[in-house]
Amino acid sequence: MTKLLTVSIAFIMLANCAVAQTTDSSATITSSKVSYQFVYNPKVNRVEIKQISKTSYISNGYQVTFPINETYNDDVTIDAVECKVDNRTPAGFMPKYSYMSISDVFYSDARVCYFPLSMPKVGSTAVVTFNETITDPRFFTNVFFPEDMLVNTKEITIKIPHWMKVDIKEINFDKSISRDSTYDSKNDMDVLTWTADEIPAAKQEGNAPGPTYSYPHLLILCKSAYVGGNNFTYFGTLNDQYAWYRELVKGVVNDKDIIGAKAKELTAGLTADMDKIKAIYYYVQDNIRYIAFENGVAGFKPEKADEVLRKKYGDCKGMANLTKALLVAAGYDARLCWLGTNHIAYDYSTPSLAVDNHMICGLVYGGKTMYLDATESYIGINEYAERIQGRQVLMEDGDKYVLGRIPLVPMQQNFDTETSKLSIVGNSLSGSVSHVWKGEEKESVLAGLNSIKKDKADDALNKFLSDNNSNYVIKDLVISNTSNPDKDVNVTYNVDHKAAVSQFSKAYYVDIDLKKEFLTSQIKIGKRKNDFWFDYKTTINKETELAIPAGYKATLPANLNITNPDYEFHITYSELPGKLVYKKNIVIKNPRLPKAKFVQWNKDIDLLAKTYKENIILKPVQ
Repeated sequence: MTKLLTVSIAFIMLANCAVAQTTDSSATITSSKVSYQFVYNPKVNRVEIKQISKTSYISNGYQVTFPINETYNDDVTIDAVECKVDNRTPAGFMPKYSYMSISDVFYSDARVCYFPLSMPKVGSTAVVTFNETITDPRFFTNVFFPEDMLVNTKEITIKIPHWMKVDIKEINFDKSISRDSTYDSKNDMDVLTWTADEIPAAKQEGNAPGPTYSYPHLLILCKSAYVGGNNFTYFGTLNDQYAWYRELVKGVVNDKDIIGAKAKELTAGLTADMDKIKAIYYYVQDNIRYIAFENGVAGFKPEKADEVLRKKYGDCKGMANLTKALLVAAGYDARLCWLGTNHIAYDYSTPSLAVDNHMICGLVYGGKTMYLDATESYIGINEYAERIQGRQVLMEDGDKYVLGRIPLVPMQQNFDTETSKLSIVGNSLSGSVSHVWKGEEKESVLAGLNSIKKDKADDALNKFLSDNNSNYVIKDLVISNTSNPDKDVNVTYNVDHKAAVSQFSKAYYVDIDLKKEFLTSQIKIGKRKNDFWFDYKTTINKETELAIPAGYKATLPANLNITNPDYEFHITYSELPGKLVYKKNIVIKNPRLPKAKFVQWNKDIDLLAKTYKENIILKPVQ
């Protein structure tokens, strides 16, 4: 469970399908058959899941080669691998096994078995088979239908003995997927089979919801088993899931002396409760480097708080545990909280390890609960990132739990405002600019700056403010507050925006807007497969005051006013004595833009773009 761990990793690691990592049409999966069977292993006294995946390919060209990658981990073993090309095992066939590098994950137990699959001619066939074992039913969470290339026919079979209690939910199904159920009297088991034809390749797209929102899949809820004279309890209820988490947490024993000394140091000289709370929370934000760590049970078990403090890095669980431990040492009621970010479609009504991927700290104070996510480095108390807003949260309460919800915050939390006072100097717009960011807008700016070496930060900020436009020359740059989450970030500078003014005869044509936010935000409807999710709700306000040269009068473009429940675009022009004022207000009220609204979005972006292209015209008074 980490900040950036997503269910797409579960898509790879828990579905355990043999996947050809290619999205071209050089080959097609003609048949994919995956079977799962619950079995009792008396040698180790546990229930396991035996998985057999058999994938058949046909080549659509000559000398087609692509990699076969099958992931596994500490809770999944690969027992056998077989490959046949045109009914023969390829010469020198030898799968390789290694640890798998996952972007943004510092350490993981994820491993990969891989080898090249080569088919010599058009119509060559190949069959790849993996035999695997999932050693803990808790980690058997979901099975997806799509793969990375077109699948002609997919068959998923799950064999459930009557001693095993499992619920299976069909998610994102349509009429193209059929289900058959039979009873195997010899083995006293139910055999469930799902079949689907012509499944499009899974497609990775930016700003898309997680795969659980759109891809057809099975959510597996392993509840309990009675076999071999033993009762096994998995996640029959949320109480069971919390009890499992609780046992993991109880096994983490922090060094109270070290934590107590640090809490005392951080709160020295402070008397107000909120000042002490902020000192501790912001210390963890500023001084503990976030990493992602995924390793079996350790993917759900926090590291000791004193170890995180000593190493100065940790994953979300370690940072949450340190935040909690320091607050408890300072005398406050702090608790660990589990939750799933908005990348996951599920909630705790379906107890499963697939439900959550994140851990934060809950602080019960003044009769209310504040949620502290130390992995968000630059936002303050009572500010919440979009990825956790509105999400269910499971907070510890001794042997019980409290099921709450992260507050939703309005778009005003995230604010990007700019005020400019400009004059025409030749072909330039020159003057002063003030820029303020707050909330996740502030976090985005500071995260970018702090990821760059200090001697290059000013140059990076210049490029950001100028939109990488060499004609936008910035001088006397001053930035305030790059560390205090309680305060907004303010930047002031003087600017000489060259070539922003064109002159024909005695008239001036002024392009007053440099940034033109969302100018190129048209969505390619025919190519886009998923809904579009913005990073967060936000409000963008820009106001530019332009001095009108003496003896000139302005001809102003038409205003733009677009208002709907999801977003607003407003651009207005007004002329006052000796100056004109350009105002722009862009509001993203709902960060989730469904495909059904793409057509209207594109129409509105087209209107916005046309407004951007209109120049202000200044002509001499006749």
